[in-house]
Amino acid sequence: MKNWFVKHREVLAYLVFGLLTTLLNIVLYTLFSGLFGYEAANSWGNVLDNLLCILFAYLTNRAFVFASRTQGREALKEFGAFVTCRLGTLVLDAAIMMVFGNLLAAQGTALVEGFMNGLLSAAANWFGPDTVLHMATSSITPPASVSDGSAAIAIIGGADGPTAIFVTSFYDAQALWGLAVKVFSNVVVVVLNYVFSKLIVFKRK
Repeated sequence: MKNWFVKHREVLAYLVFGLLTTLLNIVLYTLFSGLFGYEAANSWGNVLDNLLCILFAYLTNRAFVFASRTQGREALKEFGAFVTCRLGTLVLDAAIMMVFGNLLAAQGTALVEGFMNGLLSAAANWFGPDTVLHMATSSITPPASVSDGSAAIAIIGGADGPTAIFVTSFYDAQALWGLAVKVFSNVVVVVLNYVFSKLIVFKRK
């Protein structure tokens, strides 16, 4: 087992720090979305959080993944190659977020709402035929019991016994779609960045 970890240390280390970079990217995306709005987070906010993540990724990749020991001019060339490759994947990430996050936001939101309603229907069937579930969403007027966005459960007497009405907490379908697109984009970018780092940036002489 120890030999396996030693043999695959580089890939495992990249996965760990790639995950940390992805989490940082998503946290910054969520922060910018809350501060500046959904569309801004998918446009200039997405570019800014990627630039911050590029700096974080370079420092962690150089020190902990590929153990680069370059100095002086070679280190500058290495950093330049790293930034160039990451700017390439940044353009790809920006394109994915603009197209799927912004231009297809309405379709994506409808897809999320359909998926959530499907989950509710499945849950209703599991609880029983007398169970009714309501979902409070960003585009549907929520029941009065969840007007504040909090979760609630009501039990009502029925002819064959109590009928449960489960009301879920408020959720933003558009925000969930944007987050899903962001996660998908990050997976694509992480894989491409490893290939570029391995073959171009930190390649061993």
